[in-house]
Amino acid sequence: MISQFIALLGSNATGKSTRIHEYVKTLGEPDSILDYHFHKNGEDRVIKSAGNVYGDMFVVGLATRNGSWAGGDYTMGRLGSMECIREFYVHLDSMGIQTVLYEAMFGASSSVYRPEQILNYFGESHVYWFLYDDIQEYIDRTEKRSGRPWEGRKKTPSESAGWKSNSSFLKVMNITTETVAGTTSTVERISIDAPRDWLITEMKNYTTNTGQ
Repeated sequence: MISQFIALLGSNATGKSTRIHEYVKTLGEPDSILDYHFHKNGEDRVIKSAGNVYGDMFVVGLATRNGSWAGGDYTMGRLGSMECIREFYVHLDSMGIQTVLYEAMFGASSSVYRPEQILNYFGESHVYWFLYDDIQEYIDRTEKRSGRPWEGRKKTPSESAGWKSNSSFLKVMNITTETVAGTTSTVERISIDAPRDWLITEMKNYTTNTGQ
């Protein structure tokens, strides 16, 4: 069983991938980059650069050209099914991985990432949620990220998938907080205005062997 699952989950344009990338940059060159081969729907498939290995830690995903990080939305999105994701965890365990670091928006509310599922493969689950307090905060951040005003778009901010996901994520956060109560696993909400280097400091709370 893998020791710990550490995840940054939540809404778009909240800085999850940026904080992952800031942390990864402190680790230097990875020991290896995993091209993950798997079988799905009768076909042999491969996910190129499914994640980086640093000692016994696996960071899901890869760096993007714009200085961010494509994590779970890239790797887990290509795995797709719950069964394929389970097989992926088993493969990481067979590699001797002890810590998995993960970030995602799409699918973040899926049951496959909830404690009752994660704890079948990990000793502990530590999830950090990045969410908007109100719709104006969402408008400001998404306009800044996209470089486009909401005015003139087909949907209003309140009709957008991003804002609806934010509401859904809040419910999931509250449910999973109750699920892990009294255990060594945790669920915590982090301000979207937390420093870019927040994760660098936070990871010092965990026992990891990154090969440094």
